[in-house]
Amino acid sequence: MVTYHAFQWIDDRFWVGAAGVDVFFVVSGFIIWTVGSSDEASPGVFFWRRLTRVAPAYWVVTGVVIALALLWPTLLRQVTLSPAHIALSLAFVQHIDPRGLPFPVLPPGWSLDYEAVFYALFTLVLFAPAPMRFRLLLAALGAVIVLGVLDPPAYYLGANMMLLQFGAGAWLARRRELGRRIPPDIGAALAAIGLALLAAQGLTGLRSDLWRPLLWGVPAAMIVAGAVALEPLRAIRPPRALLRLGDASYAIYLCHFITVAIAARLVGIAPTWRFVPVAVALSLVTGLVCHRWVEKPLIAAWRAIPGLFAAKGLRSVTARS
Repeated sequence: MVTYHAFQWIDDRFWVGAAGVDVFFVVSGFIIWTVGSSDEASPGVFFWRRLTRVAPAYWVVTGVVIALALLWPTLLRQVTLSPAHIALSLAFVQHIDPRGLPFPVLPPGWSLDYEAVFYALFTLVLFAPAPMRFRLLLAALGAVIVLGVLDPPAYYLGANMMLLQFGAGAWLARRRELGRRIPPDIGAALAAIGLALLAAQGLTGLRSDLWRPLLWGVPAAMIVAGAVALEPLRAIRPPRALLRLGDASYAIYLCHFITVAIAARLVGIAPTWRFVPVAVALSLVTGLVCHRWVEKPLIAAWRAIPGLFAAKGLRSVTARS
């Protein structure tokens, strides 16, 4: 995604890089079902931990974007502010911005608005008995999609088939939970085919916003399924540096929009072979720093607040963490 947004400063040649969001949605569905089926099975605990994991750092970075838009308006030309736009962005409510586009103040944050819908549905599902939860989750996702089909503006704002990608990830997690594991060789083949399908679309120009959940969602699910199948093989454990980048992935996601823009202003966007690697490298470094010195302290501080959801179960989970 960082590379995709870096290329956007130049042209649209790496448009297929946007499929990283689809992979992210499948991964999110997998992770949320996994954690929601364990210690976070209480609705209050789940909601509080998701809120404290996602919101504080997002609010801080959104605040930085607002400050830059006011103090350095030529840096982030695609950011236009209004009180309602700011409030809805901070509340994770998908809406139309002052330019007529469905983006929050921090433009890449549109995917977090989809996440917010998924988190809200999952929280409600946790009130049901455990044996019913998976079917209820799929039914809830389907109901939101039907609502979007009946109301085109809602479909445009997120009540659309991209939500099925969360369901695909939850289905993969549910299969693993039931012991239905994919053999590693088949998993490797699935991942390779998924990557090849995305690469083929990038090379042939096959592109459709309407059919994105199929064209990108299916390969994304195959890639995640392959990764899950290969995960138990200790022989292919990723290097520690990649694990650190994985830990900092959310901070990188939040910070790269600003970092790439600053890189474009400071080093220029030409030549491409220089700008893109510099922008990506700076984004990774910024994300690592933000993760260490901003994101982690914020999470710890928020989870130390005794609040509405600080029940016994929450305190015990937080203590173990």
